Amino acid sequence: MMKNLFWIKIFALMLLFSCKEEELSIPIDSSLPAPKMVTNVTIKNLPGRAVLYYQVPDDKNFLYVKAEYEIRTGIKRETKASLYTDSLLLDGFAKGGEYTVKLYSIGRNEKPSEPLVVRVNPEEAPVNEAFKSLVLTEGFGGVRIHFENPNQRDFAYCLLVDSLNNGDWAALQTFYSKNSKGIFSHTGLKPAPVKVGAYIRDRWGNTSDTVVNTLTPLFEYMIPKPYGVFNLASDSYLPAENDANRYAITGLWDGITSAENTNIFANTHTSPMPQTFTVNIKQSVTLSRINVHQRIRNEYTGSMVKKFEIYGSNSLNPKDELTSDDWTLLGRFESVKPSGTGPITAEDRAYANVKGESFEFIPTNEIPNPWIPVRFIRFRTLETYNGPSPLGQIIIAEISLFGQSKK
Repeated sequence: MMKNLFWIKIFALMLLFSCKEEELSIPIDSSLPAPKMVTNVTIKNLPGRAVLYYQVPDDKNFLYVKAEYEIRTGIKRETKASLYTDSLLLDGFAKGGEYTVKLYSIGRNEKPSEPLVVRVNPEEAPVNEAFKSLVLTEGFGGVRIHFENPNQRDFAYCLLVDSLNNGDWAALQTFYSKNSKGIFSHTGLKPAPVKVGAYIRDRWGNTSDTVVNTLTPLFEYMIPKPYGVFNLASDSYLPAENDANRYAITGLWDGITSAENTNIFANTHTSPMPQTFTVNIKQSVTLSRINVHQRIRNEYTGSMVKKFEIYGSNSLNPKDELTSDDWTLLGRFESVKPSGTGPITAEDRAYANVKGESFEFIPTNEIPNPWIPVRFIRFRTLETYNGPSPLGQIIIAEISLFGQSKK
């Protein structure tokens, strides 16, 4: 069997090289005329794009097809397709409507044919469709952008502020995502009315309209650190390799997120899933959100927390069982890479490690009131980026709690 596979691979390589040699053997004659135009062009219109299907000319000098078109006034694009395909994708149109496209057949000597003019009618651009669902609301310590992106395109969500309410807008923060929906939060604003706006930008520089709202952020502050250790019997708090100097649970609130192999909480690899650890906040507070900082240079991989729940208790000595009356579910969360599928970007890493993923406690049908006084939280990990598993390690660089104290 192995011998047969070997000869199959050798035969495939021989075919590949023979095809390349045949292609390279075609001489480039600068005196040849431009190739004939493509024929039988049909068009498929899509949101913000169009696909051209055509028949390539029977011409040995033909090499590729080139399309020239404008995606918005004064902004030209050029797209090419080789002789081995019979279609061409035109992308980046700013809005729906009719656009003129010039199609050229290009020879091996780079001579272009006369242009074949076709007209496409792409549907409304995704950036404009997504704008219809863009909403700004107040949040604890800031504002929220609620978005939907059904086409899952690469978008930048640009947040603006008119701090003097005089029409002089300034950039506040830009978020990047291709997820189908989500919420971005900008924090650090005072609990006073502020005029904010948001718009969407796509990869071609097309922008949507701007949604504007005057909002009053809800008051919050960072709950003072250090928090306290409160290990319950079923908690998984033992440090990896029994190395408390580098991996102890106290690394969760030491204020250090830039160390890769120290000052982090990393428990043993044999801890059961789901697994919990408990934190003593040292005062009674109402929580608005929790920031979770992933380990630097390990963001969105391995033992970083993917799905988790937060429980709260205001008891002076809460019981171990989450099913007891001592504990109330405050939120159920999932870590999501802002840029969506694809490679991890520098912005993704900065959000996960430096800024920290922000998870807000928001009322839902399941959790009608997460804003109750609590002295302890129980962090229950359901899954890491390693995927579902009965056993596993979790690693967190830092957590930060925000809210209001209860006097």
